[in-house]
Amino acid sequence: MHAKPKTACRIAATSLGVLLLLARPVPVAGQQSDQSMEFPSFGLQSWSFTPSLAIGTVYDNNVALSSPRADAGETQGDSLLTLIPSGYLEYKGKRTEFSAGYRGFVRRYFEIEGLDEFSQRGGVSFRHLFSRRLTFHVTDSYADMPTTDEVEVNGVPFRRAGSRTNTFAASTDYRLTKFTTLSTRYDTTWVEFDQPEVFLTGGWIHALRNELSHTFTERLTLGAEYSYRTASLNEGTRDFGFQDLGGVARFVLGRHTSGSAAAGFAVLHDRTNNRTASGPFVRLSVTHAFERATIGGGYQRQYVPTFGFGGATSSQELGGHLLVPFARSRLYTQAAGTWRRGHPFEESALEIDTLQLRSTLGYAMTRWGRLEAVYAYTRQDSIITGGEVDRHRLGIQFVVSQPMRIR
Repeated sequence: MHAKPKTACRIAATSLGVLLLLARPVPVAGQQSDQSMEFPSFGLQSWSFTPSLAIGTVYDNNVALSSPRADAGETQGDSLLTLIPSGYLEYKGKRTEFSAGYRGFVRRYFEIEGLDEFSQRGGVSFRHLFSRRLTFHVTDSYADMPTTDEVEVNGVPFRRAGSRTNTFAASTDYRLTKFTTLSTRYDTTWVEFDQPEVFLTGGWIHALRNELSHTFTERLTLGAEYSYRTASLNEGTRDFGFQDLGGVARFVLGRHTSGSAAAGFAVLHDRTNNRTASGPFVRLSVTHAFERATIGGGYQRQYVPTFGFGGATSSQELGGHLLVPFARSRLYTQAAGTWRRGHPFEESALEIDTLQLRSTLGYAMTRWGRLEAVYAYTRQDSIITGGEVDRHRLGIQFVVSQPMRIR
């Protein structure tokens, strides 16, 4: 009778981290793009297809994302086998670019078999240059994560809650003059959980952003932006509105250094409780390319809607990445880190600090095969006694990937 609340909390902690990333309409500054070294297309012209398969093993020291038990002093871990099949279809033409990708994740645990799962992700992207002035771009991505069996972990019942997520975006860039551009973007995110009775809340987020920019020199572009987001969470019982108004800048500091910045005023309106909050928003990112490496970092602060607990937070995020592509050397590395602090709009909710680190060290044995060692660390602190969660994952995998020209 007392185990159920613990189960619910563990389910939420497992699912929420991924969904918060999907809920944001603005990409995290300073982080690397979605294109991973694991499955490159090598930029082939016309149609190309890249099948890939990764097989590996991982040790996870905290499968339930929980704090250590007081009597044991440690969390329960397990080793698992991973199988990641994927495919990437790409077309590059004179005016049109198209891509579609799929990736599956098969995870089989050695001891806690009830947590075995098969999740799937897919997406499409289409870009077309209608004229010298007008460019249109549309993307859509979908993720399906299943609910696992209920098992006993760290002495209490535990289950990972399944979810489905879809994010659609459409944008246009229109050159009003040779140096002035109007950019418009609409995106929508939808999330649904398998177990809404365990206080996990899904819903919809719609966002519209407009930016007017002018290029003054080859090194400096300045402009203004306005964005509006509306969030309907928990089957419409929580309703939020977000507005941002500010200035933007894109700059080139040197031959290999570039960046962007934005700052302005943000307003959050909780329509359900008729409450309003306001404050500044900030975004900053810088990237520098060395001869054999690329590094970058960024910071952002803004109001964001949050799935899972059905509310809104004032979010601060600091991130950085390092990338050494294997195309220039047989030995390559990739690393990224993010620190995030979420201060909930609701006074009764907990403030959460999250630190995420991930690194990959690989060796390209052939053009189509490489061996990788992967390490990931996550720390979450809810600023209460017993609210600290640490998770280490260390693994090794063999990746097979070979792009093929279709025509």
